[in-house]
Amino acid sequence: MFQLAFAKTATGKQAIETKHIPLSLVDRRVLLLVDGVKTGEELAMFCVGKDVSSILQSLLDQELIEIVATAAPPATTSGVPDTAPDTLSALPEPGDLGLPPASQRSAKEMEMARNFMINTVNTVFQPNTRLSLLEAIQGCNTATELRQVYLQWEDTLSTSRIGLKRLPEFKKKLFTVL
Repeated sequence: MFQLAFAKTATGKQAIETKHIPLSLVDRRVLLLVDGVKTGEELAMFCVGKDVSSILQSLLDQELIEIVATAAPPATTSGVPDTAPDTLSALPEPGDLGLPPASQRSAKEMEMARNFMINTVNTVFQPNTRLSLLEAIQGCNTATELRQVYLQWEDTLSTSRIGLKRLPEFKKKLFTVL
């Protein structure tokens, strides 16, 4: 499932518009993110701690999504193919975000980054209304995991007019400790 790309079916598009099919928040998020390009591995970045394979299978079973492509298997440096999917491999490289390697961040900096991300979400939205994101942020134990949740944090903030306006400022502050 991790190397497959998915697209919404007509039923899936209708389910989003009319909400006539009851879906959990995580299932709805994945359905919204399915765009015909993202692979299961990329979608997993938005569902930290959740079994994305079972979510995708459920959406397939309900005929809300369909498989549209298979991504090329990732190259390995050891010459041995990876057998377990690794959602961390979909992370942007530190240089892509202008950040030093996660291993160079202290536990204090990681805690500061985690608190900043939680506080900005609770500032832009009603406190504790984005629970799945807040839980994902809180569940991060390393800077690498926190960077994985970063894209979800950025996407969530950009759904609000205030969040979108303040996002450059928030990112600049966050990047000093992330």
